[in-house]
Amino acid sequence: MDNIQEMLDAVLLDLKSIANIEASVIVSHQGLTIVSDVPEYVPEAKLAAFTATIMGSAKTVMKELRQKSPSMLLIRSIDGITIFMDAGENAILGTLFGDDGNIGLVIVEMEKAVNKINAILG
Repeated sequence: MDNIQEMLDAVLLDLKSIANIEASVIVSHQGLTIVSDVPEYVPEAKLAAFTATIMGSAKTVMKELRQKSPSMLLIRSIDGITIFMDAGENAILGTLFGDDGNIGLVIVEMEKAVNKINAILG
């Protein structure tokens, strides 16, 4: 299990260095933290629970609209952007970065990270 933890930690570290991510988490669909890279002011357990809740709610909305489940959600606030991506059956990847960040780059790098996460947890 430690090996899996280390591999997932490496995914978040790579993501942070490439895309200037402030905080990132990999959580289960039940809202439990698998791994995280968050500053002290971010409550890790709450972030994990919110991530799963938001993604679950979006899936419910899309189902009601007779659409396929979302693979990505983007929330933009005045001072930051949060993106959640489905990482297969076992996980969700969530990131937070500044509003001045390159959204396109973050999305591309998150998609690569999601593929790695899915391969690791597959």
